[in-house]
Amino acid sequence: MSAAPTPGARGVYAGERTIDGVAVSFDGEPLVRLLGWPPEAELDFEWGYEGESPTRLAHALLLHHGRDDALARRLEAPLMARLVARLSNEWEVEATELERLVGELQAASAATA
Repeated sequence: MSAAPTPGARGVYAGERTIDGVAVSFDGEPLVRLLGWPPEAELDFEWGYEGESPTRLAHALLLHHGRDDALARRLEAPLMARLVARLSNEWEVEATELERLVGELQAASAATA
């Protein structure tokens, strides 16, 4: 598994729909490979609406970004609603933007706890 981005790190998460399905990457490397997951796990990723598959993508983004499964599970639904459900067919999200969103979601989560 590759190292997670460090705070303030540059890098780009990207997704696109292809004739073969979907492709999600970080700096051009398949996200599932970076997470050490089997390639077919990518078939479970989706975006552009709210649901289970977009929640799995939100979890994968959070897990790669922070390497904290408990945090990823806690924030996957809010990140799915705030970001993943709003993505278009082809998208890019800077690692710094994801970091900012994670910070906002953590603050909101702490405020409601």
